[in-house]
Amino acid sequence: MSEVARPDRRVRRFAPGRIAIVAGAAIMSAVMIAAVFAPWLAPHDPYAQSMLARFRPVSAEYWLGTDQFGRDTFSRILYGLRITLCTAFASTALAMLAGTAVGILSGYYGGRLDRWLSAANDLLMSFPQMVAGIIIVALLGPGVGNLIIAIAITAFPAFYRMARSAALALRERDYIDACRVLGYSDVRIVARHLLPETLDDIIIVATLWLATAVRTESSLAFIGLGAPPPAATLGGLVREGFNNLLDYPGLAVWPSLAILVVMIGLNLMGDGLRDANDPRASA
Repeated sequence: MSEVARPDRRVRRFAPGRIAIVAGAAIMSAVMIAAVFAPWLAPHDPYAQSMLARFRPVSAEYWLGTDQFGRDTFSRILYGLRITLCTAFASTALAMLAGTAVGILSGYYGGRLDRWLSAANDLLMSFPQMVAGIIIVALLGPGVGNLIIAIAITAFPAFYRMARSAALALRERDYIDACRVLGYSDVRIVARHLLPETLDDIIIVATLWLATAVRTESSLAFIGLGAPPPAATLGGLVREGFNNLLDYPGLAVWPSLAILVVMIGLNLMGDGLRDANDPRASA
């Protein structure tokens, strides 16, 4: 009887994680489709100005109204999604590649190299994420490229710590010692054994960090350190809305809701993947 009941308990325990993954994937699929096909879905040119159409309310012509320059808010949100998501994905990918490579290198070889790299990583972690991002962008200057670099640097410690701890745990395994005895090169051991063992955890961290990258990009754009005008980013649109809050509150509300939807979708995917990969869930 217990053998029959146990699979049912597994299904129940994994169900929340699977539901979260499916829900998050559905939300992000819709968001990605809207961003990729923005030139075809946008009803108006997001940069076309018309002083005669300033602060228009929601209507059949302007689905989410217009801003202080008569630009269509819905079209600008679609284009803002493109820049925000591209920045988040590019910065997370850069941080994942650099952090994973340096973390595995540090954990696998250990010694003085590990001590120096860990000290540098701890120094980077001592700065609050937003403060570090502001400092880096202020030094490099505003722009999408510099913003990607800044967010990647702030995300680096998360991937470094994950990869380093995995390498430290795996390098003493018997099959790794057997590989060394057989004369396998370090590159082969890392590529064939260490990296695949850490890949699942790295993907989960990347999925969770995407939401953080979106929040960081939006926050930096809100204070004027994002893509320069007239480029549309979600954080920049929120800032423009706050500057005209009394004239049309929707200018701040609509892009804020877009950020919220993206954050919910990414967090659902990340939490679902983490729960599904948790060994305690199948205990």
